Amino acid sequence: MISVTAAINDAPMGDLTFEDEVYDLARLRAIERAVELRGERFRRVVTRHRRTGELAGHTALTVRPWAPREAYQYDTSVARDHRGHRLGLALKIAMMRWLAETEPQLEVVETWNNVENTPMIRVNEALGYRLSRTFAMFEKTLAETV
Repeated sequence: MISVTAAINDAPMGDLTFEDEVYDLARLRAIERAVELRGERFRRVVTRHRRTGELAGHTALTVRPWAPREAYQYDTSVARDHRGHRLGLALKIAMMRWLAETEPQLEVVETWNNVENTPMIRVNEALGYRLSRTFAMFEKTLAETV
């Protein structure tokens, strides 16, 4: 689960510089525990490589009790060695089917992507997502002091 979660670090972010998110078992457990303590329902779908059994991708989101008609997408990522097989699309379709069964009150799934992440934007558009708003991120490099 650690490596497939860390695959989000490969998401296209344009010219912005981001340090890689570092995941370990303690951090994954802490994230899920924080979601639980907030009273949110955490949902994750994974895909596994048939021959090797290794996880190839995942998608995760939460349903919040204070906004029960909306789900908030966390990550959808596919490990580099398994890209190009439409696994991101398959994961999100499986999630939508699961949500239809377990969270029938949902009307909206909110997600976001950097404008440079055209593979995931295409997946979301194929699933019927529509652009609701845009925002800009700016970066300034600060001079190092000695």
